[in-house]
Amino acid sequence: MKSLVGTGSYGIPEASRFARVHVRTASRWITGTGAKQSGRLFKTDLPSIGSRHALSFLDLVDLLVVGRFREEGVSFQTVRRVYAHMRESLGTPHPFSHRRLFTDGTTIFMQSLDHIGDPSLHEVLTGQRAMPEILNPYLTQIEYGDDTHTAVRWNIAPGIVLDPARAFGKPIVASEGTTTFMLSQAYWANGEDAEFVADLFDVSPESVRQAVAFEGDFAPGLAA
Repeated sequence: MKSLVGTGSYGIPEASRFARVHVRTASRWITGTGAKQSGRLFKTDLPSIGSRHALSFLDLVDLLVVGRFREEGVSFQTVRRVYAHMRESLGTPHPFSHRRLFTDGTTIFMQSLDHIGDPSLHEVLTGQRAMPEILNPYLTQIEYGDDTHTAVRWNIAPGIVLDPARAFGKPIVASEGTTTFMLSQAYWANGEDAEFVADLFDVSPESVRQAVAFEGDFAPGLAA
């Protein structure tokens, strides 16, 4: 079994929260529907256990990017074909988690467009909200490894990071490493007293408030 240390592990509902993709949509992209797994896009890094499916950190970043393209009206067929072409051209199972998507997004997508000849992607790239403007607000939050050139951390919110090398990739306060879930639960269980919770976990009151804000912004059921 693949080690979760440095890999991360997210159930589909949790991943859909962070990527802001509807959980049913995320499930379809990850598992497909029916005997032929229609609509499936990803082959995830982590094996399924019965009917339970999990995403790695890199799977999660791929999900984020696909969600933003679909949000902008890029057809699923176009996303699938570009994803497959970029997997081959970049030599990686996670093309949407690759540094080149951030540093050279327009060129690499235009190369893929030339390969598949899909006009719908061309409209996204040359329209008012062209690549990389669509993804820039999100990709600027991603840090990439110097050796792998793939995503290694996601600074998902002020003071909050998803780092597969820490806490199995769960959202943590970047400065102290405590999970946002623990801090927010303690905050609500102790009369919304940030100073008391800060003393309890040896973190700053600001870290507690950042954790509570994050858990509120990314609460279950609020995925797009």
